[in-house]
Amino acid sequence: MNSKSNRFVSLGVIALLAGCHSAPVKPSRAPAPAAPASTPESKPVTSNGVPAGGASPASTAAGAAAAQGSAATASGTTAAANAPAAADSTPIPPRAAQQYSQALQMMKSNRLTDAELEFKQLAVAYPQFAGPQLNLGLLYLNASRLPEAEAAFKAALHTSPANPIAGDELGIVERKLGKFTEAEAAYLAAIAAEPNYAPAHFNLGVLYDLYLVEPQKALEQFERYIEIAGENKQVSGWVIELRKRVGAPAPVAKKEPT
Repeated sequence: MNSKSNRFVSLGVIALLAGCHSAPVKPSRAPAPAAPASTPESKPVTSNGVPAGGASPASTAAGAAAAQGSAATASGTTAAANAPAAADSTPIPPRAAQQYSQALQMMKSNRLTDAELEFKQLAVAYPQFAGPQLNLGLLYLNASRLPEAEAAFKAALHTSPANPIAGDELGIVERKLGKFTEAEAAYLAAIAAEPNYAPAHFNLGVLYDLYLVEPQKALEQFERYIEIAGENKQVSGWVIELRKRVGAPAPVAKKEPT
């Protein structure tokens, strides 16, 4: 079971789609560094299905146009949220959008210290937007600055309590800090905010399996993940293994209509 210890999926916001829901992500066996939020807006949407390692920041124009919600992807690389997200449909000031775009370009160019400073300034100047805090959390998480990441994700959730991306990322940080009860609570809150947010089910399943040793609950979360994200060979293998451990019967195969 130790081979599963890296199967957490770290989510980040990559494109803003005005509240539209798209296909859930597939899991990466290795922990995927989070991708920055694409807008300062904080309305959640589910993952757009970009596979691990293939994420990149959305264009500035797309981010500005999509300033009504955030979409996340499981990413194996650092990417950024393309617009500052507000807890409601509050218009984004042009100056904030411009500064946010500059910060994203800094992240894309690996000027992480400069990006951090820009996001900090945005967080102070525009506290109604969750995106700056979310991106700060992702920067800190990628740099293993876990206490700072924890504080940033909590700040994003304070602005946007129903944001599943921030909740899922907070769960990852809490798990890394050894705060397993807090990690569970963060994942459950993300799921309560967006029941079809597949990565939170996936990460919660791993937490139950490897850290809280609750195989029945892990099984339920992985099965729910497959329901949302679709069949996945790796996760299906874990489901078979967990069913054997808990003594659950294999599901009855569906008969093809004649």
